[in-house]
Amino acid sequence: MSLLQEYLQLETRRQFFSRGKNALGYAALASLLGPAMKLWGAESQTGSLALPHFPAKVKNIIYLQMVGGPSQMDLYDYKSAMGDWYDKDLPDSIRRGQRLTTMPSGQKRFPIAPSKWKFSPAGQCGLMMNTELLPWTSKCVDDMAFIRKRIFPR
Repeated sequence: MSLLQEYLQLETRRQFFSRGKNALGYAALASLLGPAMKLWGAESQTGSLALPHFPAKVKNIIYLQMVGGPSQMDLYDYKSAMGDWYDKDLPDSIRRGQRLTTMPSGQKRFPIAPSKWKFSPAGQCGLMMNTELLPWTSKCVDDMAFIRKRIFPR
């Protein structure tokens, strides 16, 4: 296995999304500034503005960066086994002796708690999601794309 493949397998969800967080902004800026770039003299070596080599197919993009919003554990990341672990301490095999955050630094124990919201299957695809907090989103879940990074055992 190459070093890049190993890195991508160990990459966290936060790292995955942070790599591409500006890509949509750059694409939008390029499309907005396209005609203006000719006025500024930004031309390629051939003497004309460099355009993509394929026609655009995407009509609209909605990119949500919900800083301070509800966590994915309460919206889309259903964990059925969390109910079995309720009020049990977080195993050392997960924590590995690390301090979680500065908030629980004085805590004697770290109990596990599942989401307090109701999850149920939504759409024809049957995606388990929070239909209580997102009733309207659950009705159009079949028209959405959900990116989930899975770490597979080696």
